[in-house]
Amino acid sequence: MNNCFERLFKKEVSTVDQKENVSKEKNKEVKDQILQAAKSLFSSRGYDGTTVRQICDEANVSLALVSYHFGGKENVFNALFEPLRHTFMNAHYDIHDSLGALRSFCRNFVLYRIHEHELIDILQQEIVMNSPRLEMLKDVFLPSWEQLRKILLACQEQQTIRFESLDVALNFIMGTLMYSLNNPFLNRSSLQSTPEQIAEHAVNFVLYGLQTKS
Repeated sequence: MNNCFERLFKKEVSTVDQKENVSKEKNKEVKDQILQAAKSLFSSRGYDGTTVRQICDEANVSLALVSYHFGGKENVFNALFEPLRHTFMNAHYDIHDSLGALRSFCRNFVLYRIHEHELIDILQQEIVMNSPRLEMLKDVFLPSWEQLRKILLACQEQQTIRFESLDVALNFIMGTLMYSLNNPFLNRSSLQSTPEQIAEHAVNFVLYGLQTKS
């Protein structure tokens, strides 16, 4: 009798666990749909030009689900940048090899920019507009900015490159890296280069511009 009860109890627990797992997977799927739709719309229309209703229509979900999972458009916007936060905050470069660190930083940034072009497009829009959401995004772009500053200082100290102004060099390098994506409006013929080749071109362009001593 006890064994029978124990088997029934385990079966019920297993069923409950399965239902919870299915529910979690479904919730994650819905959240991913909402985030993907928001990323596409924010990139093409901007934050202010996108409504929650448009996000729901694009994601093919009900309006209530956005409120349930995120609480509103601003929280959806903030959640979009979690992968970018994680990537930039956990990136580490060996500044003892300053030129190698600079190469790696530039290459990795360009490859990420190509892979997550919609996120970088949104970030560019926010920076150019000096939007009120920039304060919320500080932990998104400042880590990479500070990483590059440290690398450039190390390059200067090790005399692997030379430049007149750290701030000017920093701004021009980040500008090059952030815009290292083929724009069909500006480039009427499509580039045939692979992401790796584009990254290498960008690295060489930056190093030539900084007058490397090697």
